[in-house]
Amino acid sequence: MQPLITVSDAISIGLIFSRLVAFFSAFPVINSNFVPLNVRIMLVIALSFFILKYVPVQTINVNNLSVSWILLLVLKELIVGFALGILTQTIIAIFSYAAEIISYFMGLTIANVFDPTFGQVSVIDRFFILLFYLLFFVSGSYLVFLAGLIKSFEIIPLYNLDINFGGFVFILSKVYLLFLLALKMAFPLIVILLMVNVALALINRLIPQINVFIVGLPLQIFVGLLSLALGSAAILFFANSVVRKFVEYYLFSIKAFGT
Repeated sequence: MQPLITVSDAISIGLIFSRLVAFFSAFPVINSNFVPLNVRIMLVIALSFFILKYVPVQTINVNNLSVSWILLLVLKELIVGFALGILTQTIIAIFSYAAEIISYFMGLTIANVFDPTFGQVSVIDRFFILLFYLLFFVSGSYLVFLAGLIKSFEIIPLYNLDINFGGFVFILSKVYLLFLLALKMAFPLIVILLMVNVALALINRLIPQINVFIVGLPLQIFVGLLSLALGSAAILFFANSVVRKFVEYYLFSIKAFGT
């Protein structure tokens, strides 16, 4: 009786599974508690069989492979998958860091909530993360990330340890954008809230009878929420450009690994 799966296919699936697990550990929604663990495992297994069946994956004679060589291949797949997943995680970090800056100036850092999905986060942080999820899936960017991941098995062969480290250098060179783009996203609200603080400081000097502390905190929250509501279109426009920019970086990084 012919076996349903050969030893070569089993090793290939194991290597594919390693890259997918490392990648999806940083992929939006799938790496969170929104999706149950058993569903995530079945999704990765099903995608592994799909890639083996329909993607021209490199094959090799298993008799020429040693256990140590297979372990090195698994380690390589984990590193490549994690490196590609860093870019998706960086986008989430941009939104989260921008929300933390806004929360600090609004005085909402003490109003953190424990969310089993995101952990200990502020209310604005949770809102911005959900905003990113909305943009990521409505814009169809997730399809590009998944298509790039599948294409990476052709560009970065499974049974080859020779990969271009230029891909890692390129990814690390873009990490600084986490702080730059987060500050750009939060900068308009920072300026508005800073002006409110300056106005409160002047009132405290000119009219010391007014308790600025009692008036200031509700005023900061009100002005911050009003600014978010009025500037929501601009925030969405900028956030969409951030997602598109990182989609381009993601595709370029895959090419960099294979050239």
